[in-house]
Amino acid sequence: MPQLNLLSDLSSSLTVFSDKRHDNYDHTKWINIKKFMYLAFTFASSSTNFDIFSKVYENVRLIDFLTCEVTVGMTYLCMDFFIKQYTKRIDFNQNLNPMLKGITYGILLQSALWTMLHASDLADSIRFLGMSLVSEPSYTSCQKINMRNVSCVPPRDVIKRCRGNNFTNFNNTPAHLHYVKSFSSLDQNVLTTRFFASALVWIFNFFCTVANEETLTKIFKMTFIFRFYSTLVVLVLLLCFSQYNIFIYLSQILDIDAPTSFAMAMDHVTYAYGIGFVGVYDLGTLSPYIMVDNAVVIFTVLFTLSAFARSLIIKILYVVVTSCVEVEISITPHYLLFAILPLSSEFFHAHKIYIMYIYLNLMLATIGYLALLTLTMAKLLHSEFRSVKNMYIVGIICFLGFTISLPITVQSMLSRSRVQGLIYGLKVTVLYLGGFKVAIVMWIYGIQRFVTDIQFWLGFKPTKFWIVCWMFLPIVLFSFCANRVYVLVQMKDEDFTMLITAAVWIIFSLAVVGIIHIRTLVSYLLQNNLAKAFSSSSKYGPPDKEDRQQRRMFNETIRLRQCTHNCNVLDDTFDCNHLPLLHKSISVHSAGSSAGSDTKDIYISRHGKMHSSVVDSIEL
Repeated sequence: MPQLNLLSDLSSSLTVFSDKRHDNYDHTKWINIKKFMYLAFTFASSSTNFDIFSKVYENVRLIDFLTCEVTVGMTYLCMDFFIKQYTKRIDFNQNLNPMLKGITYGILLQSALWTMLHASDLADSIRFLGMSLVSEPSYTSCQKINMRNVSCVPPRDVIKRCRGNNFTNFNNTPAHLHYVKSFSSLDQNVLTTRFFASALVWIFNFFCTVANEETLTKIFKMTFIFRFYSTLVVLVLLLCFSQYNIFIYLSQILDIDAPTSFAMAMDHVTYAYGIGFVGVYDLGTLSPYIMVDNAVVIFTVLFTLSAFARSLIIKILYVVVTSCVEVEISITPHYLLFAILPLSSEFFHAHKIYIMYIYLNLMLATIGYLALLTLTMAKLLHSEFRSVKNMYIVGIICFLGFTISLPITVQSMLSRSRVQGLIYGLKVTVLYLGGFKVAIVMWIYGIQRFVTDIQFWLGFKPTKFWIVCWMFLPIVLFSFCANRVYVLVQMKDEDFTMLITAAVWIIFSLAVVGIIHIRTLVSYLLQNNLAKAFSSSSKYGPPDKEDRQQRRMFNETIRLRQCTHNCNVLDDTFDCNHLPLLHKSISVHSAGSSAGSDTKDIYISRHGKMHSSVVDSIEL
């Protein structure tokens, strides 16, 4: 047989068999694929993924990211989203395996922390967007800094020095001084403003989350369209009017000789594809028979292209400002967005366009991201506490989120090490939880049963690419987790605060998961049926009882040997083409088409000789 290339392996929709489900749902419609794009892009739009490939603060090689994205991100998203579509519910997956309840509680905990951290970024982007609307923003004016014994060079003087080939220290620019005043000092006015912005974020998040599914889908659609086309417009403007050689920036981004960065690439893949998080939720608007593999492949291509375009924009902005401005401090994603990029836009004509693009893009993306995360967490909790209305759960989440975000905001202004420690601890736990979840599905539930579920529900058998990736995915995730723990242990004394904070979060998360696991095991041990704690329930599967019964009776061999016209074909090398290979009476045909798997086996065995003689006559 000819070897299949990678693209044919990725899109594994080989054969679609006709049955009652495909008569009611056309899962190949582009409307479902497009809705999945909006939802998946919304979930992948975290502020940490705003820049991936520019190599400004992280040396993420494109080839490393693509490798992790294709082999880990795509396969995890395909597995996670198919389970949600197959069961048509979002819950703790106890029917799939009772041990998944503890894992899901851990995932819920990581998603809650991630939501609060992004709410802070959203509040900051709203503040900076409001500042940029005035004629002279605070980050461009030395008069508005009001810091004693500090030299400040206005952006106009910085640009004049650049034209004279003179360098300026970034620490003396108003952009840096404003950042220090806004995020590193406990100024009463700054704290009040940040608390007020944070309250607005959580209030707006509540109203977005309790909106109906159609409204949310339209919000996600408009956000996707704005982000996609605004990126194209800004990129075209930079390519047309930039005085610098764009190919130099492209060569730096595409440099394959740079040091490997699989660990950093894996972080961005984790954020984009929901590994260890609650994952993409379809809001109940998608067909359960959507071809998940095709949708995930298309999303991967579009997400990578848009991320590459944004990184190229940021690369151009950063190189322009650093051509004559020395940045001596360590650059973080937050410092890049709220200190360096505001100053770099001043070097271009119509600089307001670039500022509006950055903060509008970041604000709209984070609004949708927070709403989707909050709604998914509320749905999960509602499945566990059905007596509480979903709107009340959303309100409780928003109230707790605002309350807990206040000390996080204060701590971030006192010491960024604690916040960085929380983020690092989250990086470890999501890899562990994601690996544990995949291990339960692929190793305990069984990869063959999972593949058969796909074949029964969607009508095709995944190719070897998907099967091999699913088989080794837990090992890969646990390996990255072990590497993160090793790096954490090797941290130096100056990072002691970050080390302690990360260790506390990891221990707390694992303790929550462990307590739920112990409780689950004890409950089954008291029932004298411990083996049931590691097995799936008969209720796992589609919500319709008839569909679950058909899944239990499903036989892959018989389905492969029966064409869409119910002609029994015993040899896989012969196509049907609706030829009367077997002359059956109407009564026999109707009985054979409605019979179970056992009846079909008897029928095939009785007519084996007849089919053989017909085939021989055709060959002659």
